[in-house]
Amino acid sequence: MTKRDQEAYKRLFKEGTIGFPTGENKNKVVHWWAKVYDEGSEYGIEEGRISKLMIKVDGKTTLAYDRGWDIQPDENDEATMMAYSIIMKEYN
Repeated sequence: MTKRDQEAYKRLFKEGTIGFPTGENKNKVVHWWAKVYDEGSEYGIEEGRISKLMIKVDGKTTLAYDRGWDIQPDENDEATMMAYSIIMKEYN
């Protein structure tokens, strides 16, 4: 793989951390990783650009998608759902 190919491949990967206040003078820490293509595909979430996504809340995996759902998000998990919504709006 050429250096140019390696740089193009690295460009597909995104990651970040989001902090949500809990109201108890503490934060929920959400860390996420995604593989995002330039165009949507049948393998992406909702046939979008994200083909892989992992979300961890306080170190626990709460969502995992790898060309299909491994761990679907719990709609009652506010931190996961907020992070998922932000990521989908930004990248999918």
